[in-house]
Amino acid sequence: MPALVLVGLGAFLITIALALVFFVVPTQKKTPLDINTTTVTNTTQGAVLVGAALAGNSPTELNADRPECRDGGANDDEDAAGGSPDEGATDDEQVVETPGGPAADDSDVQFPVTCFIDNDIPLYSQRRVQAVEPSDAEIITFQAAQSLLREDKSGSDGVEGLVNASIDRVTVDRVTAEPTDEAVSTLQLAATGAGDETAPAGFVRRGLQYKFPFDTEQRDYDYFDASTFTTNPISFVGETTVGGIDAYEFRQELGPIDMWSSIRDHFASISDGYDPAVEAVLASYRREGMTAGQWGLAGDPEREVDMRRFYTNTRTVYVNPETGQVVNGSENIYQFFAEDQDEAEAFVNDAAGMEEERAEPTRTAVRFESGWNEETQERTLSAAQETADTLNTFGRILPAVLGVLGVLAVLGGILLGVRGAAGGRTGRGTRATRGARGDGVAGPAPRA
Repeated sequence: MPALVLVGLGAFLITIALALVFFVVPTQKKTPLDINTTTVTNTTQGAVLVGAALAGNSPTELNADRPECRDGGANDDEDAAGGSPDEGATDDEQVVETPGGPAADDSDVQFPVTCFIDNDIPLYSQRRVQAVEPSDAEIITFQAAQSLLREDKSGSDGVEGLVNASIDRVTVDRVTAEPTDEAVSTLQLAATGAGDETAPAGFVRRGLQYKFPFDTEQRDYDYFDASTFTTNPISFVGETTVGGIDAYEFRQELGPIDMWSSIRDHFASISDGYDPAVEAVLASYRREGMTAGQWGLAGDPEREVDMRRFYTNTRTVYVNPETGQVVNGSENIYQFFAEDQDEAEAFVNDAAGMEEERAEPTRTAVRFESGWNEETQERTLSAAQETADTLNTFGRILPAVLGVLGVLAVLGGILLGVRGAAGGRTGRGTRATRGARGDGVAGPAPRA
């Protein structure tokens, strides 16, 4: 009887161990439905083209005392503003500018674009990601509100320091983190105030973004870039550790990408026409009617140019492979204006020219290079470690312990049963032998 109990107990423990590995842990390898995280970058020195100042032909406060920003050549204010007054109402430091910015200057002074670029200013980015509906046992919808801000312009409501903002929604598989095949993803480019916003039309998205799959592999993945509405590969670089946690490093080199064309193509693919908000967005990525001299371009300074905004980014993310959680990240974002793709590529590949532009920007729209701050890293690492510990406990440690105990119990039960059976056979054999002797050996003969 004890042997059967041990065998039964061992079988039960082994069953529990297998159930943990093949049934319980897989259910744990799903993105939690209570996601609510905030990431904040370090504050670093960057540059921003202040579109409201450009539209109003009014040099920024930081540039007002520069000689070239006090004495410009003659031209009409419509050219200096980059087009008609309505077209100039979009803000290049924002995705969409709040209407009602500074009125256009009444003078005929044609200020160079450098008068509207604030350089060496403190910038930081923050993003809040939370789970929203629709979300269920198989899918989760992330809503990410992201903004780039000037620390030197933070007003009481935060709007004054806002450079750009977006609200992104994407529905993904809770295990693979891949977007669903339905046209439910939206990306809303938001104004800084009571102005227009792009309508959040749904579209099908490809590529990872806010999370990697559980059991991340050492390979390239598709990754979605919200600034250009494009999907591009992000490459596996190598293994490392972040704060003592195992991590895979991935890196993505983008650009230069023509932002006006990529955003136009995106909206054209999901709708038959543009609403006024989309037109405003597109206007902020293209500047017509200004002169080469205003942009600091070589050649005839009076030559009229058509300038489009281009985008480059070196994105680095560190992913805990077991959980797929991003535990650290950085971006080197640079947006600038150029006449066409060839000129944009020549510009960014000219190291000396880029250094000059960094020191004295003449065509920069946004320059922001930063990574997660220490507090964000600590909070993210703690959450990743907690998830990894749970998976390790239920996926490895507990099944191993239960499995070993189960095997020992089964072996012990079998051994006890074998010994019991052997002991029983020995006892019966001894009694039988004794009985045989009693029947086959004659006792002493009786005396006469």
